[in-house]
Amino acid sequence: MELATMLVLSTAHMSMTTAGDWIARCPWACFEKGDYGWFMYVCDDASITEAHDIPLEIRSAIHVARRERCEWIMWDCDGPILDELPEYDWDTAGVMVPA
Repeated sequence: MELATMLVLSTAHMSMTTAGDWIARCPWACFEKGDYGWFMYVCDDASITEAHDIPLEIRSAIHVARRERCEWIMWDCDGPILDELPEYDWDTAGVMVPA
C-alpha cells in the first residue's frame, strides 16, 4: 500500500491574481477542487519552480509542504491559515488585498 500526505491550506494564502491567472497554467499537476479550491502537486524539481516565474505565495506554500514532507497541497476556502505564510483578503469586489 502507498499513501500520500497532503498539506491543507486556506485559499487566503493565494492572491486572486494567482488564483485567476497563474493556477490555470501551473507547469505541474494542479486540479480544480470544485468551486472552492485546488489540489496541487508539490513540485520538487528546482529547475521547474525557478524557470516558470512561480508566484511567491506558491513558492512559500511549497516550502512548507516540503518541510512537512507532504506530496500535495489542498487549497481550500475553509482550510487553515498559517501565520508563517502571506495572507490575502478576497473582498466582495473580487479584488485581492494584503490582509
